[in-house]
Amino acid sequence: MPTLKYTTVTKQSFETILLRYPLLVPEKLHDLDQLRYQSIPATAAKRKAAQHEDAEEAYLNKDEVEKLVEWKLSHGTFRPKLLQLVLSNESTAIETVTRDGFRAIFPHSQQNAKQDREKRDASLASAIKYLTSLRGIGPATASLLLSVYAPDTIPFFSDELFRWVMWNEADSGGQGSKWKRRIKYNGKEYAELAKRVGDVISRLKVSAVDCERVAWVLGKEGADVDVDADFGGGESVDQANANKAEEQSRSETRKEGNRGDVAAVKEMRAIETKENVKRKVVNDDSQPVEGLRRSARRKRVT
Repeated sequence: MPTLKYTTVTKQSFETILLRYPLLVPEKLHDLDQLRYQSIPATAAKRKAAQHEDAEEAYLNKDEVEKLVEWKLSHGTFRPKLLQLVLSNESTAIETVTRDGFRAIFPHSQQNAKQDREKRDASLASAIKYLTSLRGIGPATASLLLSVYAPDTIPFFSDELFRWVMWNEADSGGQGSKWKRRIKYNGKEYAELAKRVGDVISRLKVSAVDCERVAWVLGKEGADVDVDADFGGGESVDQANANKAEEQSRSETRKEGNRGDVAAVKEMRAIETKENVKRKVVNDDSQPVEGLRRSARRKRVT
């Protein structure tokens, strides 16, 4: 039976896993996701299309790069100084360098031929070199910018995607395979990732950006990709929706329980307060009166 390894995952399993992506992304990250996967790529595509009409070339501006870096930090390891470094670049420098990087990309429409693939790989390395000349932009972030420009064919160097395609291979120290594999984030690792993702794209006829999202789901679920896909593929979409609804129900129940506990405590405190007041009244009024009466009786008897 097929497993969930990048070399054996079926198109059906791939698409089922992909459908779980929006269910796992926290609501607070939806706006950044919309920018990363829809708005900014659409803008880049318009600029790319316009270059055939009025010589305008595709590029990214500083605000767009900032949002992409924010998205990257929110989905992976948070590095607070990285965004500061990126923002230290001049706006004109970012536009010029991204324009040069995008221009270096070899047309991907002919990538099935071996010669064209070799040219593509060389052009990808050249584009990465251009983009990493900016402060705060390493190979991983550079690949993210290129993925926005060509989401169908250029993969983002994400932790989960790299670990998925390098699943059974230990790192240089001989340790850390699977989801704990250490990553150096260098050009050599990215070249290998791009090659293997290219194999998935060719075999399943899927996009690079969807490979990225499938790997993210597998990583977040901690899936064992060595296991038969029918048993180790994680939840179905219906199961995921049901589990999400159940969790929301439990959350509401906990809230109601907390409110009930607070109300009960307030009621107990109110009862205690009334009892204290009652005891105080009894102690203050009855005892002195009783003492005076006993004293009066004694005097009369004597």
